[in-house]
Amino acid sequence: MSKRCREPERTCVGCRVSQPQASLVRFVLSPQQQLLVDYRQKLPGRGVYTCCDLDCIVRAVERKQLQRGLKIEQLQVDVDQVVNMITKILLQRIENLFGMARKSGQAVSGSSAILNSLKRNDSLAFVLLSDDVSTGIASKVLTAAESQRVEVFQMFSKGRIGEILGKGERSVAALQAGKLANAIKLEVQRYKRMSREI
Repeated sequence: MSKRCREPERTCVGCRVSQPQASLVRFVLSPQQQLLVDYRQKLPGRGVYTCCDLDCIVRAVERKQLQRGLKIEQLQVDVDQVVNMITKILLQRIENLFGMARKSGQAVSGSSAILNSLKRNDSLAFVLLSDDVSTGIASKVLTAAESQRVEVFQMFSKGRIGEILGKGERSVAALQAGKLANAIKLEVQRYKRMSREI
């Protein structure tokens, strides 16, 4: 009888709850004794973990748990700085994954193409609306997505979505269901939790 390998768990220093290590954010010190976010959990050295959640980050900073865990009491930690580091990493990760989706042909863009996909009940994992999408297009896409029970996220400008997809401005994009779409959804949900948008 073979034993299953259990996923390693770590304790969030903010809420003190044990979770799978992969679901947490890891912090380490640089050689210059600066706090680094080790999002991919590959950097050497002692690490401490928090949930990818604003409340846990705030609690960990206010209670000086990052300093205690890293054994460096004199380290100055600013909540806004830590949150900015994490959200910047998350945005970059979302953009990179979207770029991979474009290259692998899993991304659809443009309001007409997405409305047609939703009408045909294509297997879309989610729809992304730009922050500056027109009210009319947003209303049509939201109605069509809701009727097909497709989740909708709103972030980035039309220009940025177009750049990520290697096209001109795009106010709407979507991803076909699959592992890549699931990875992007996870990062978007983490970003929303960190920026208090949910």
